[in-house]
Amino acid sequence: MHHPLRKLLPLVLLSLLLAADPSPAASEQDSRKTTLYGMFHRTPESGIIFENPQEPDVVYLPFDAKTIMGDSLDIKVQVQGSVVDSFARNGKTYRVLTVDSVRPMAAEYGATTIADGARAGLPGTDAAEVHDYRNRQCYLYPRYAVLDRQAAYSDGHNLRVVARTGADNPDAVCENLEGRPLFEIPNGGDFAYAGLSGDTLFIRNGRADAVHGLMAVDLAREKQTLDATVAPGASVASGVLRYVEVEPATAKPACPAGKTALRDMRLDLRTGKATAAGKVTCQ
Repeated sequence: MHHPLRKLLPLVLLSLLLAADPSPAASEQDSRKTTLYGMFHRTPESGIIFENPQEPDVVYLPFDAKTIMGDSLDIKVQVQGSVVDSFARNGKTYRVLTVDSVRPMAAEYGATTIADGARAGLPGTDAAEVHDYRNRQCYLYPRYAVLDRQAAYSDGHNLRVVARTGADNPDAVCENLEGRPLFEIPNGGDFAYAGLSGDTLFIRNGRADAVHGLMAVDLAREKQTLDATVAPGASVASGVLRYVEVEPATAKPACPAGKTALRDMRLDLRTGKATAAGKVTCQ
């Protein structure tokens, strides 16, 4: 198969190198294995460049065009390779990259959307940047990332939470979600993600429009602060979870037969303590 890019790319690299500002050759530190996330684009001169949104002032020049096929252009990819040279020109840093592998990101398969400032879970929980994949959702917060994946062998979800920083590449976080999890439910029955407020993670067990289980976990302290059966309608406001708890059955029922005992409750998310906010009612 004829690849015109193989002939054009060395010419593009040579012209860029000749026009570059005088600068020392790349140090040994520059010649290192690296993993990048971004997009390959074709230039007006028919060359190919790679741009990483985390490095707006850096342009990568792939040295071996054979590894860059047409179906890898203009989609998000993971690139592994080594930086073998670098130079500056017109206020930008150019890095010559030998490419070992190119892998399309999972976000490119199926119907995928990215929504910033989206609400997920209980009313009043924190807004997130949500990466919505075909069979999973990734919720990005300033200090945490939550991956909610449809379980393979049940109607529930696999949940995994890790710590992150704002400097992390969002695509890399959602693709890998590496590191020791702060919280994890593998193949978790009817469990589903119900939002995050500050350091408190909420997990729902069952349908939101019926009586269901509600769990709260303080991620900073890695401690569960709530495990209750609740009626629909829980919400968060001003650092407090407000919910209606279904009172557990006792030897001396609080309500007549056929009635359900309910009590308004409050969970202080800072202290992790739950208190009653009213008397038991029968419904």
